[in-house]
Amino acid sequence: MRRLESKIELTGRLFEEELVGEADIKNPEYQKALKIAQEQEAKILKKEGYLRFRKALELAKKFQPGDPTNPRRPFGRELRIALQDLLNLKTEEEMDRVKFYTAIGTPLDKIHGVDAFMEYEDLDKKIYRATFDFTTNPQKKVYKSDIMVLEKELPDSQLDSAGFLEKIEEYAKRTLSKMAVREVQEKKIILE
Repeated sequence: MRRLESKIELTGRLFEEELVGEADIKNPEYQKALKIAQEQEAKILKKEGYLRFRKALELAKKFQPGDPTNPRRPFGRELRIALQDLLNLKTEEEMDRVKFYTAIGTPLDKIHGVDAFMEYEDLDKKIYRATFDFTTNPQKKVYKSDIMVLEKELPDSQLDSAGFLEKIEEYAKRTLSKMAVREVQEKKIILE
């Protein structure tokens, strides 16, 4: 059974990297920032190697392999465009408020189960976020992210462009919905 689990894990990692790429974790500056963050967190939490969600998120954002407003991989690029369309953003300035980030290889991925995330910043500088977990395991029932992307449900962007874009549209709607639900939950907490 272990062999099967590790094969799924390896294949899953390849699927994640192919879909959204890896954060810039080989960068010496990343390694330095990670070590400092872990040391700071260990002093507070008395737990070695752990980073709280917010700290892990900041680290992932800081070490992107490219521009989050112009993702190189089709999944992030097309999802960003679809969300911009749903939000009815027209100008370059408006569209640049939608960003797609990979977290592959970072503590956000390894500790918090977030492989990627998308953010939208409104005119009041409020950030709305939805998180993604990519998996090849059809039996996976528990995931920590807002949206699970199952490999077998996502058509190949080169072999079935229309099917891929249709599925991206579905993910964009779910992304917007998750962002809206989180906003309602936050307002409810404030009101109570």
